[in-house]
Amino acid sequence: MSTHHTRNPCTKLCRYDAADRCIGCFRTRAEVRHWKRLPDETKAAINARIAARGGTVSKKDGKRAKKLDKKIRKLETKLATLRARRLELEGPLVKAAE
Repeated sequence: MSTHHTRNPCTKLCRYDAADRCIGCFRTRAEVRHWKRLPDETKAAINARIAARGGTVSKKDGKRAKKLDKKIRKLETKLATLRARRLELEGPLVKAAE
C-alpha cells in the first residue's frame, strides 16, 4: 500500500513538453513509465521535487490549458495565412518602386 510520499502523482493529463516532462504531474517520461518499479525512496524524492515546484496541475486547469493550446494553434494558422497574403501584396509594391 502506498503512503502519501510514494503515491502516484498522475493527474491524467499525460502530454509532454519540449523537455520531455509531463505537463500534468511534471515527471519525466522515464519516471512515468517505470513508476511501479521504482523504489519507495525514489518515488518520495520525485514527489518532493513536484511539491517543491508547486504541486501538480489540476485536471480542470489541464483541460483549460488544452483548450487554450487548441485556440493558439488555430490563431497561429490564421496568422500564417494573413502573413502570406501580406507578402503577396508587398510583391507588386516592391516591383512598382523599382
